[in-house]
Amino acid sequence: MNVSGEAMEDRPKVSVVVPVYNCRASLERTFTSVFEQSLPAADIEIIAVDDGSTDGGLDELRRMAGQRPRFTVLHQENSGGPGAPRNRGIEEAAGEYVFFLDADDYLGPEALERMCALADDNGTDVVVGQCVGIGRRPPVFPRDVPRTTLAESPFVYDTLSPLKLFRRSFLIEHGLRFVEGLSSHEDQPFTSRAYFEAAGISVLASYDCYYWVDREDGTSSLQSGGAPAEQYFPVIADVMSMVASRVEAGPLRDRLMFRHFRFEVFNRFGARYLAASEEEKAFTRLWGRKLVDSWYTDGVAAEFGPRTRLIAHCLRADLDDVLEEVVPTWIDGVRPATVVDGDRAYMAFPRFRDPSAGIPDSCYDITERIGVRSELTGVAWERDRLRVDGVAGIAGVETAEHRVSLLLRDPDGTVHRVPAARRGGGEEGAFRAHVEFGPGSPVGPGTWSAEVEVRVHDLVKVKRLTAAGDMEPPGTRLTRGALAVQPRLGAGRRGLELAVTEAGLGRLGAVDEVAWDERARLRVRVQVPSALPAGHPVQAAAELVPRDGGAARAGTADCQVRYGALVLTAEFDLADCPPGRFDPRLEITLDGRTVRGRPPCPDGDLPAAAWFRREAMPYRTKRGALAVRVAQTGVVSRSRRMVRRFRAR
Repeated sequence: MNVSGEAMEDRPKVSVVVPVYNCRASLERTFTSVFEQSLPAADIEIIAVDDGSTDGGLDELRRMAGQRPRFTVLHQENSGGPGAPRNRGIEEAAGEYVFFLDADDYLGPEALERMCALADDNGTDVVVGQCVGIGRRPPVFPRDVPRTTLAESPFVYDTLSPLKLFRRSFLIEHGLRFVEGLSSHEDQPFTSRAYFEAAGISVLASYDCYYWVDREDGTSSLQSGGAPAEQYFPVIADVMSMVASRVEAGPLRDRLMFRHFRFEVFNRFGARYLAASEEEKAFTRLWGRKLVDSWYTDGVAAEFGPRTRLIAHCLRADLDDVLEEVVPTWIDGVRPATVVDGDRAYMAFPRFRDPSAGIPDSCYDITERIGVRSELTGVAWERDRLRVDGVAGIAGVETAEHRVSLLLRDPDGTVHRVPAARRGGGEEGAFRAHVEFGPGSPVGPGTWSAEVEVRVHDLVKVKRLTAAGDMEPPGTRLTRGALAVQPRLGAGRRGLELAVTEAGLGRLGAVDEVAWDERARLRVRVQVPSALPAGHPVQAAAELVPRDGGAARAGTADCQVRYGALVLTAEFDLADCPPGRFDPRLEITLDGRTVRGRPPCPDGDLPAAAWFRREAMPYRTKRGALAVRVAQTGVVSRSRRMVRRFRAR
């Protein structure tokens, strides 16, 4: 359809083209999502093309169209696929843009407005909107990209469905049309060519534009298995040849070809292949062999696992009998055994190291891809050590063959290896390690990340140790060497970290007693969470430091190391203390290192004391430390208060 200049003012912004075939049950939801778009109704043209439905869908379309302006219903004999009705929609469309919507699916309320605005603002020919799968898993795009090209952002090639926004003049200029008569994958030549021809592509990832729905009865063309091999593969081969003609050999071509091999070629060697007729199998092998011989490079092969590499090798080497053994393997969810030989790991698919087959080990190799399980299940202080519990193992390898170590790695790359022991009677692969601190331990100040190292023979795998569920680590404790060790879980993936610092009494301790005796002695008791062994030798000292810079007054201090806590009790004699403000300071020495600090002020009311012509009041400083104010009392003090009041009038 040509739009004359006189009709431009009445031209819709976007034409929504919907091919319809035997999906009456979903029509109301699909078209309601178009009716309720935030884009004004006058800017939306709907073209529904019924492709010979037999379920009454045409009558339902006509009923809805009778209630809406700019809703055109076209009818034609069944064409065998959605290509022909989409092509007819392109010819009838008058909008500046064309959007293809399938009759099973529906749109987000602001999809058309946002996508059209993105194309307007950036002058792009194609807009790819974020898809949400309902019963299926569409590609998910990581970020908005206002304007790009296929070469700059090859991830857009992960979706070759046409369920996108296209500039109509772009479709007309390049003669972009769908393959007709094909029940599936008719869209691939259309969309792949559109990507290559487009001057610019936009990606709208921040809004859920399109809801892609699997039919509950499983009757869609893709759910039914797609087009037969003799129709399907020539189309896929043409697309792959087009890619090769547009992109020189190298990483970008391999990236695009990998997508076709994964979803269009090797995907056909699964349950569909097993259920196929011998003729269908023969066509599938024939075309698979042609495509592998043409475009399956080492760069493509590197992205695949052993099952796919074996299928490719069997096609290339004409090993049809081995192919028949390989295809059923793992489809039922039963994983082939893992074999470790030296520092390499293999998945024992059929004919592994069978001399009669002559298949190279590289087809079975999973060394770089093998999965390592690593999960933190518990962290606790156990006397003077930190106990770390977890589960670790290499997938498919008997637990008895594993040797596990806990690795602590600091930001400089220093690694401390802690042997781990297997724990029986629990979850398979459970281990326990104990981390020690203090003299002789390499774990010093810094942030240490925890990893698990799993060894099987000469094969070594390392993975970050992360926590699952709501597990929380214990609190910070004072350890040997006068270190403060805080087990914590990092942001994001909740990896175990040990934040190790030189201990400070003010940060670690908590005051649980502030009291006076009858002789004007202040008693302060501090509890410090501790991982020191009970009775560990610790020397303590205390002093009262005047804030005016005078000489410090010595106090007395006693320290007891109990299980889980260091209890430090200090006493300060203020009987002959002059007026002023004073800071209690504490000191402990353990393992040759001295730690000093001011005790923190506890919450709640603090007791005051009074004696001959003196009064003392503990208080909280601006930084939360405990301090004491000593004031003079008696006749002179009262006179001074009266003078201050008089001057304040």
